Amino acid sequence: MNRFHDRLAYIIKHYPLIQAVYRVVVSSVLRFVGIFIRTDHKLVLFSSYGGKQYSDSPKILFEAMRQDPRFTGYHYVWAFEKPENYHLEQAKKVKVDSFQYFVTALKAKGWITNVNIERGLHFKKKNTVYLNTWHGTGPKKAGNAVKGRKDYDFSTVDIFCCDGAYTKRVFTEFFHAKEENMIACGRPREDELLLLTEADKAEIKAALGIPAKKNVCLYMPTWREYGNRELDWRLWEESLADNYVVLVRAHHFSNAEQLKIKGGSFWYDVSEYPNVNHLYAVADILISDYSSAFFDYGLLGKPMLCFAYDYSEFEQTTGLFMDMKKEFPFGIQTTDQQVIEHILNLNKEEAGRKVTEYCARYITRPPNATAMCLQRFYEKLKG
Repeated sequence: MNRFHDRLAYIIKHYPLIQAVYRVVVSSVLRFVGIFIRTDHKLVLFSSYGGKQYSDSPKILFEAMRQDPRFTGYHYVWAFEKPENYHLEQAKKVKVDSFQYFVTALKAKGWITNVNIERGLHFKKKNTVYLNTWHGTGPKKAGNAVKGRKDYDFSTVDIFCCDGAYTKRVFTEFFHAKEENMIACGRPREDELLLLTEADKAEIKAALGIPAKKNVCLYMPTWREYGNRELDWRLWEESLADNYVVLVRAHHFSNAEQLKIKGGSFWYDVSEYPNVNHLYAVADILISDYSSAFFDYGLLGKPMLCFAYDYSEFEQTTGLFMDMKKEFPFGIQTTDQQVIEHILNLNKEEAGRKVTEYCARYITRPPNATAMCLQRFYEKLKG
């Protein structure tokens, strides 16, 4: 069944005519069904990364709402690809893309997600309050800026999180979000990141089994339709193992098997670790490529490197909003050896300063995104 679902999703995504017919027909059916489903004004539907995780800003908002007296009496549903894998207190579960999922979406007064709720369709009721935190600010093209994509339409999102002029332009121009519905707060998940203490970091490191005296590299490659390249595992370990360990986190669209992550006392597969903020906190260096991880991790003012071994290919297939060769601190590295040399010769203070300057050109955020989102959400629910 999952294989059939994946194949159908691939066809819908890559064949524009089929995609258009699917969107029009199914959206029309759901809007018609919605006429007969009464809105539950105390129901909120959540999803994170299209049902792949219980994580990120939707998780932060859900847990805050459970403690907020303004939401007393509300009840919640989380959508997952595999609901059986999650145990949640004070929330029901539903399988994403099931008939029950769409009925729940039509019934709920509020939607909260970091990707989308409508699954590429258009059936939102006018009185439904839709909060989209999105899941990152990054250099790679997104939305309708990606070649072959013209299907992003977030004009019905009532509250859309952004973290500055850069994302506001991207969301309005390439996602069709409305500027008046933007909330300049960053993302709720970042609140926690900025509050983690040295004691928290030591505890996280111990829980992961990382020796206290070892420095930590966090490798987080983004997803590519043509697949991720395997690292030169032996070279990395021979060059860095005396002083470092490497945490490897596969993208949520990808998986650890594609990266062929090695085990042992040097390599740590943290692809399934539930809280990426913990990984950012313990990392001394972030290594990524075109990922939004840069602008989360960058808030900490710690060194990061751009390992873009396929820069030309990625620029041609997916595209970039910025010239990483010119704008990124220290430019890009295209080989394993270049990355390793940068790590071994890194001036952490200088690198941290350049990271802070780079990020400040693109993002600004207050320290209370969660509170700002919930205030706006509550006002919309009552409005």
